Amino acid sequence: METALKNNWYIIYTFPNLEKRIYNELTRKKIKAYLPLQKVIRQWSDRRKELQVPMFPNYVFINSTENDRFKLLSIGGILKFITFEGKPATMTEDEILNIMKFEKVAFELEPNLIQGDDVMIVEGPFTGLQGKLFFKRGKERVGVHLNSINQSLSIEVCSSCLRKC
Repeated sequence: METALKNNWYIIYTFPNLEKRIYNELTRKKIKAYLPLQKVIRQWSDRRKELQVPMFPNYVFINSTENDRFKLLSIGGILKFITFEGKPATMTEDEILNIMKFEKVAFELEPNLIQGDDVMIVEGPFTGLQGKLFFKRGKERVGVHLNSINQSLSIEVCSSCLRKC
């Protein structure tokens, strides 16, 4: 199948804080789009609130042909498509599905592993993912780097689900 006619997952780069508006516009236009969100708790002086914020600030993923993706640049708030070495960055369906898993699950981590260890998840929804063990805000986490978009994700993983590589 010719590349220009084949659907791929492309990455849109947006103006700051417009990801949700652009995602809504894309879905309104019947364009298959994905905006990974994560829950965060924000603290103000008078209240705490749980919010859904983009997992990758300024990124929205679309499933489109190479020819059709350029038509989307007319939507206000879209700056460009992410490219590497002059070629549009694409993601596989598996990478999109793995990101979707990150939106839903958080686990605990094995205490006898040390920061910087290369680990593989051997059980559960993230089976097969490899990453580095690190700490963030006092919690032990596993970081997984997504080469196709040069971004990293982190999750808390149950100790029984990890093996040192």
